[in-house]
Amino acid sequence: MKKATVALMISSFWIAASITAPTRVRAQTPLEFSRPVLFFDVLDLPARIDEPRLKKSANQYVLSCALANRSGEQLLGLRLTLLVVESSGKVRTRISWNEAATVPAYSIKTFELTPIIKGEISNSATLFLGIDEVIGRETIWRTVDSDKLLRAYARGQHDLIPKVQTLINKVDTPRMPGVIPLSQRKLPSPPEKKQ
Repeated sequence: MKKATVALMISSFWIAASITAPTRVRAQTPLEFSRPVLFFDVLDLPARIDEPRLKKSANQYVLSCALANRSGEQLLGLRLTLLVVESSGKVRTRISWNEAATVPAYSIKTFELTPIIKGEISNSATLFLGIDEVIGRETIWRTVDSDKLLRAYARGQHDLIPKVQTLINKVDTPRMPGVIPLSQRKLPSPPEKKQ
């Protein structure tokens, strides 16, 4: 009975040590800090960004998010603007960049976007993200005065209704096969009939 009790105690100590060892290792590695980003959604644009979070990894910032395509057209890319607003309400930094983001029609994909942010972002700053332009296979959607709208949104003016321009994408449209006019085509001669 004494041997069974000793064996039970040793096995319980071994199990407890194996469970707590990974937590000790995890506690020694620095945690990756991510900050929430407020997204300014323009309802007339086909793209929406869900759950954006900015984190610093190694020597660059990464914006992880989910990109939803609300249109029946494949999306190819985005032009984004990120505002860093200090707690006093002053815009500290404005970053605009392009991202290639292929998203099929009516679907959602996760992305890690890479804005070029120079310097550090203070912990008291608030981050605002907006979409300036969405590039689709056949259409380009552009928010009119997107920079002014995003700044107003950062100041607390949430009642603004943005305007969106739509343009035909003449660069990325799929090429149609060439059509040869009937007058230039050589038609096969009709087969001869046997009598």
